Amino acid sequence: MKTAEVGPRNDLLPDRVIRALVFAVLILVTSAPPLAAQTLHPQPPVELTGTHGKFDFIKVDETRGRLLACHTGNGSLDVIDESTSKLIKSIPTGAAQGVAIDHKSGRYFVSCSKPPQLVIVDAAKLEATGTVALSGPADLCAFCGYDGCVYVDSGETPEMWTIDLKAEKVVGTKKFASNGMEDITSSPFCLLQNLKDASELASIQMVFAGMPNLRPTGIFSTLPAEKPHGLALAGDDKVLIAGGNGKLVLMNFKTGQVIASADIAPRVDEIGYDPGTGKAFCASGTGVISVVSVGKDSFGAAETIPSAQGAHSIAVDSKTHTVWIAFARDDKPCVQSFLAGKI
Repeated sequence: MKTAEVGPRNDLLPDRVIRALVFAVLILVTSAPPLAAQTLHPQPPVELTGTHGKFDFIKVDETRGRLLACHTGNGSLDVIDESTSKLIKSIPTGAAQGVAIDHKSGRYFVSCSKPPQLVIVDAAKLEATGTVALSGPADLCAFCGYDGCVYVDSGETPEMWTIDLKAEKVVGTKKFASNGMEDITSSPFCLLQNLKDASELASIQMVFAGMPNLRPTGIFSTLPAEKPHGLALAGDDKVLIAGGNGKLVLMNFKTGQVIASADIAPRVDEIGYDPGTGKAFCASGTGVISVVSVGKDSFGAAETIPSAQGAHSIAVDSKTHTVWIAFARDDKPCVQSFLAGKI
């Protein structure tokens, strides 16, 4: 007897049924929502050995590929290599709260609460070259290339000190009606200052005629962002403001108009903005980073990225799109980078 050949059978399902199944699968694939793109990918934290204590604000020196961390608890400005996350040098400054950068002259300016002073650091040598005594503990600071001055907030009273860098001394004091000085930043010809207790932003025009002079051009409500902390420029006339109540606003700082608002995590302190990706990064002490897409006059999608408990310091490198945080875990100071994912 001849044995029949065994092979695949094509008559198990009618062609019309196969076509229907294929069509159904295609419908499911094409109609399914796309997988959410992770905005940030955390890298392992790196401990800054030989140091201790908590941090305040941090900034990125994109020109030199460095993270500058105000290491308040360690009494230093810590300079970290972005490519390796390793500590280059811990520069003794006192209790550092804020840092500003003058790329043209190659200097860092560190505002300190104890002792109350501004420390001038040579960015090439990584050495302190001068100090300016202050009348009280400092909080944050900003450098203005227009008049060559550094503006330093008081950490106790509602006032701002103007420091002439050529003379290396305080040449003026600007007083405010509201207490609670928080983040400060500068745009061309303008200083922006958050006033926490009043939930306001002060927009201050800088007039330079032989001597720096600050002229208020507007005091604007930041509501619905209450008790504003973080501040970041988002264009020629726009600024991002993070309220401690879990609200982020986009404001036209020339008119005071609040253009858009978005929900973020509460207890946000420092924020950063990357113009290349159009993302705002808000560091919450609750242990998350709120990431918000920023449009011309609106906010888009928001995302919550786990970070570290108590990590309220954040900075972004707009060249590499790397985001940094600094925090202390069991008194062990660490920095951690987050690499940009698919935009």
